[in-house]
Amino acid sequence: MPVTATPITAGSAAGIYAAQGDIESQFGIDNVQVWSQLDNTQSSADISRIQQALNYADGKIISTFANFGNYVTPLSPMGTDIALVTRWAAVIAGAWLYQSRGIRDDDAQGDHIARLQSDVEADMRRYRGNEKLNAARRWPAATAPTGY
Repeated sequence: MPVTATPITAGSAAGIYAAQGDIESQFGIDNVQVWSQLDNTQSSADISRIQQALNYADGKIISTFANFGNYVTPLSPMGTDIALVTRWAAVIAGAWLYQSRGIRDDDAQGDHIARLQSDVEADMRRYRGNEKLNAARRWPAATAPTGY
């Protein structure tokens, strides 16, 4: 009986919070391939640019939470909030790829991506400000009553 296996994609990019597949799930494999490639003669995705986009997304998320709120950075999300932070990173990275290619944001697709990125950044600030994110904390929460 022959043994078959799913081939591992060579040269896949990964960041702290998301991977290339997460960006592709958010925006589509073909879009990520086109957005990542600055050389129009190439038909494959540029893994190094996707890695740069993921690094940018990681930095953006970390800097949003680093000096504000009660979260350890880099974030260490738990439970279902892992998917939330992964989505944040995928959207930020995808928008970076799209925008860095020089595509104008005044078309329907560009407006959608800019709005999506803006919504994600506002969402991160809301989670930070209200301490809603289920993630590792710098200081433990009080377990006894506190007086003011």
